[in-house]
Amino acid sequence: MKLIVTGASGFIGTNLVLGAPRDWDVVALYHESSGFPDFVKARGLDHVKAIGVDLTRPETFEGAFEGFPREFDACVYLAANGDPALSARDPLLDISKTTCTLVNFLERFRIGRFIYMSSGAVYDGLKGPVSPRSNISPTLPYSISNQAAEQYIKFYALKKKTVTEYVILRFFGAYGPFEPGRKIYTKLTRAFGMEGRNTFTIRGNGKNLIDAMYVGDAVEALISVIRSTEKNVTMDFCSGTPLTINELVMEAARAFDVENSRVIHEGSVPEYIQFLPSPLEMLETFGFSPKTPLVEGLLKLHSFLTAGHTPGEKE
Repeated sequence: MKLIVTGASGFIGTNLVLGAPRDWDVVALYHESSGFPDFVKARGLDHVKAIGVDLTRPETFEGAFEGFPREFDACVYLAANGDPALSARDPLLDISKTTCTLVNFLERFRIGRFIYMSSGAVYDGLKGPVSPRSNISPTLPYSISNQAAEQYIKFYALKKKTVTEYVILRFFGAYGPFEPGRKIYTKLTRAFGMEGRNTFTIRGNGKNLIDAMYVGDAVEALISVIRSTEKNVTMDFCSGTPLTINELVMEAARAFDVENSRVIHEGSVPEYIQFLPSPLEMLETFGFSPKTPLVEGLLKLHSFLTAGHTPGEKE
């Protein structure tokens, strides 16, 4: 298997590179994380070649890929803006990082099996049960750029024929080692598990939903999707156990035996989720169902952080 991973130094990418089978040849593209090649070397990942490239500047591809193939059996495409709040502040930067980088990549590579990590945020504005058959019309820039990227993938597969087959995964999120420090799971683990606090401040009223899985389960799913023969499909990639943010805070407090915990609310959020995806199609198609309960996942994240690792950075 010749696999290329974009956004390989990010949260999901790092865990995927660590979890990919050792008999695969993996090209891992990174941009701003200059220490990523040293991380790969220190972990003994001899099957992984880390290549630094700026996907917003296609002229950098030529030098970076001199002597390397432009054709791969599979691609897991993770490079994108991962911050919905940033998209609201700077829509142009958001579309550049998410949609334009994808087009730049697909103009220059031929891929057998293309796995795109889209976002459940494409359902922005909907309420209740959703699925890939739902009519979507998002207004949050983060959601719009992911929807546009999905359509471009279909163009390159069906019209330009540079992608043989694709799987689009509308991802609802993960948590665990190497996640950015701004993520709520790391903040909760630090507050309740490491600092002994009994209060936690969130933005908004806390009634919006979150549906994330432990990152080890997400990597297991991605490897299953790479190996599968199912093609040209769009699926929701979720845990199927949504919580309100208020409920998540209380569950985290209980996981770390914090008594008399209290949620403090302030401000508002740009992404207010009120829709409910289903994990059944992922189970039926790829045989995947998340296995790690929330408490177990939080304790694993706690072990990672208490070992001295910095969120979002490499060891």
